[in-house]
Amino acid sequence: MTKLIIDADTGSDDAVALLMAYRNLPEDKILGITVVAGNVPLEQGLINTSYVNELCEVQIPIYKGAEKPLERNYIEVYDSDESTKIALSYGNDSTSAQNVHGVDGLGDIGIKPQNHKVENSSAQDFYKQILEEQEEIEIVTLGPLTNIAGLVQNNSDKLGKIKHCYIMGGSSNALGNITKFAEYNFWVDPEAADIVLNSGIPITVIGWDPSLYDAMIDTEKIQEIESIGTKYSKFTNDIQVVLREMMKDIFGSDSYDLPDPLAMSVYLDNEIISQSAQVNVRVDTRDGMTRGGCVLDYLNLEPDAPKVRVVQRCHGDKFYNLLKQSLA
Repeated sequence: MTKLIIDADTGSDDAVALLMAYRNLPEDKILGITVVAGNVPLEQGLINTSYVNELCEVQIPIYKGAEKPLERNYIEVYDSDESTKIALSYGNDSTSAQNVHGVDGLGDIGIKPQNHKVENSSAQDFYKQILEEQEEIEIVTLGPLTNIAGLVQNNSDKLGKIKHCYIMGGSSNALGNITKFAEYNFWVDPEAADIVLNSGIPITVIGWDPSLYDAMIDTEKIQEIESIGTKYSKFTNDIQVVLREMMKDIFGSDSYDLPDPLAMSVYLDNEIISQSAQVNVRVDTRDGMTRGGCVLDYLNLEPDAPKVRVVQRCHGDKFYNLLKQSLA
């Protein structure tokens, strides 16, 4: 059985993705969860991960990763106007997404774990140990790629042990959600994203575009999830409360999107993919309008560059059915 590592910046959609992994996989298949600063600061992400472990009654080890991007400052931001102002200043700072997920990342509804435990080993020490012990592993990433870039840089002689890495991040069509061109995870740490995508590891990228098209939970689906009537379904809807209010302001309807659960679903069932391309992807690391944007070599102008599978569309019905199955 190929073992799995999950890397997360545990906000509200990461939490649902973790829940899906825990509900669909044997506990001993998941070696550990490494946490990175992104949606929320590192310490809050660790707390949130502990809560999901408790909710699902699992004892998956949790490891502390990077507190900030490789080369950029990390600023906590709670207000959408301030977040937009910083992003559109085209400077070199990165921000949390607490304006989207709540100050605590889980909708600010008062969720706290009863027992918060983090391993003494760091994420990088954990990666090193696992790559020495395991013949083959897989990775699913749900946040900025700072931790995984460290893995690549620190274990260059053992990258062949990584069977596949599934990455939630980027966009295949220049559709952004933090700036006009950039998806949040890649924008936060574009240097890390570029390192990982060009590492030669077998990679599948599930970006913001299929998430927007194929993983949107509308009002009818919110009601259907509520009707499932489990602690998992209630948790899934409740922790989206801040995002749901934002979506009401933007789209005029009660809805929320689930990019991280879509990425986890692709890992769980590749048949969820309906359209993809095998291309080299470079991530723009320059400050400016296109920072964090993806440059895809669709014409294969650099034939020797590493290729990754970029998911462009998914079967939304298959994703939603897997989500409901996980919440039952």
